Amino acid sequence: MKGASCRTVGGLLLACGTLSAPAAAQPQQPCAIPPLSAMHVPGMTITAAKVVPEFSGRPEYCDVHGSITTTGEGADPGSADFEIKLPANWNHKFLFWGVGGLAGSLNPSANRTDVAESLVKGYATAITDTGHQGTPFAPAWALTSTGVRNLPAVADYFYRAGHQVTVAAKQLVKSYYQAASIRRSYFDGCSYGGHMALMEAERYPNDYDAVIAGAPYLTNRTQLWGYKNAKAFLNAYIPRRLMRTIDDAINANCDVADGVTDDLIQNPAQCSFDPDTLVPATLTRNQAAALKVYLRAVTDTRGRLVFPGSSVSDLATNQLASGILPAAENAPPVDRTAAEPWGTGAPLVWDLAEAFINYFAELDPKFNANTDWPEIDGRITPAALRLFDRQTEIGNVDQADRLRTFLKKGGKILMYHGYSDPLIPPYRTIWFYQDLARKRRDALEKQVRLFMVPGMSHCGGGPGPNTFDTLTALENWVEKDSASDAILASHFKNNDPRSPPDRTMPLCKFPEEARYAGTGDVTAATSWSCPGNRDLMKTGPNGAQAQAIRAAAGGSR
Repeated sequence: MKGASCRTVGGLLLACGTLSAPAAAQPQQPCAIPPLSAMHVPGMTITAAKVVPEFSGRPEYCDVHGSITTTGEGADPGSADFEIKLPANWNHKFLFWGVGGLAGSLNPSANRTDVAESLVKGYATAITDTGHQGTPFAPAWALTSTGVRNLPAVADYFYRAGHQVTVAAKQLVKSYYQAASIRRSYFDGCSYGGHMALMEAERYPNDYDAVIAGAPYLTNRTQLWGYKNAKAFLNAYIPRRLMRTIDDAINANCDVADGVTDDLIQNPAQCSFDPDTLVPATLTRNQAAALKVYLRAVTDTRGRLVFPGSSVSDLATNQLASGILPAAENAPPVDRTAAEPWGTGAPLVWDLAEAFINYFAELDPKFNANTDWPEIDGRITPAALRLFDRQTEIGNVDQADRLRTFLKKGGKILMYHGYSDPLIPPYRTIWFYQDLARKRRDALEKQVRLFMVPGMSHCGGGPGPNTFDTLTALENWVEKDSASDAILASHFKNNDPRSPPDRTMPLCKFPEEARYAGTGDVTAATSWSCPGNRDLMKTGPNGAQAQAIRAAAGGSR
């Protein structure tokens, strides 16, 4: 192919394809506080501006920091910090990054390949801290006092800041480049950044032409799932040294389900692993019971489904340094009956769940979630569920109907999720896609695509093919009307992108599962295809336990 090449930026292998010529230099204003402030963007204060020189393939750009006064939207005024990058090779397009967790920083939570290539492609980019700074797991900003919500800060976090910084940043971009318009606008985020992408599409459908939502945080009920998982292992700690043995048993049960034994489980919902088979050789009865709680769905005490369970694949590799899962702990608890059972070394899922229960549901930082929250083994009382939903629904983006306007105007949504994600379960994204399929079947293939990533952890990492280019896929879809049926993904040894890739594979659009050709190197993408099957809809005992595929009559949360 003429002009075909493969690129690396910052050590990351980007997609191979036809490279376009660099954009022509744009007329632009000086990169300094006085001329940028003189553009008089409403509500914008510029606090810093400097030229960042060209370096290692990245073009020169103007790095702008400041804040926006946020107003309206049912809340008193607030303020949100931002960073805007204005490259010398502007491509007449705009790209906004999502942020992760409880926000409070200007660090992108998005596909790392997309982040690495954005300035090279010539995008003007922006990001916001969503209206607050602070420690990630004690959101004191959410309350003005016990029992009193800080509505401006909460509104900015969940929806207002992202939209109003978008509007202001676009105006600055046009003024800086002396442009009448911006050709295309995209949003790119993963985890809470995926939430921000869908919130923009749902609540402000005219802000963006298309969005990328990786591992999206769809509903705050995710924290009820996290609470279940942390508590499951509170009385049955599983040491890290046992996790590889557990994974080996899971792989022996499930690896071959896709037709080839290659140390990669493509559809963990199809597995039939029973933790009791490891008792007593590897696990105690209590440890096996805890693992079963981890895998199963959250229900209320009447048995009604609340939230799906966890994926069974790659438990050992997902025991991240922060102690996410699956044992939910890097060390046994210090005092199982204390408000903080793990002391200062709590698992991440506990920190997040406790933060939402205390600051968003109970509105009380001193509430003892360990002993006083009425959820046992993933079964929550209806009254507590009603309280939680009422107090946190402002931040949910799980209602497919709310995308009607965005899809009607031709907007596109590219979603992806790692099947071995230990922080946001992949099955909740599948539920959301099912809801879209039922309510927007006519638009689905043309406007919404989901790519499930086998063996990938949260927004990256894990033993599966976890490096891929969603930004180019979105560009081709929106700008060339060429939708991707598959996206090429790579895995690097030790997940170090400076190493050569040790596996490549196509990620098929859901519900297709990649199929091995029967011959050739199983670690090479050329030995795999996307054959048009629906195999990712298949479920076995583990999928049924987790409620991986929701029945048609299921609710929307």
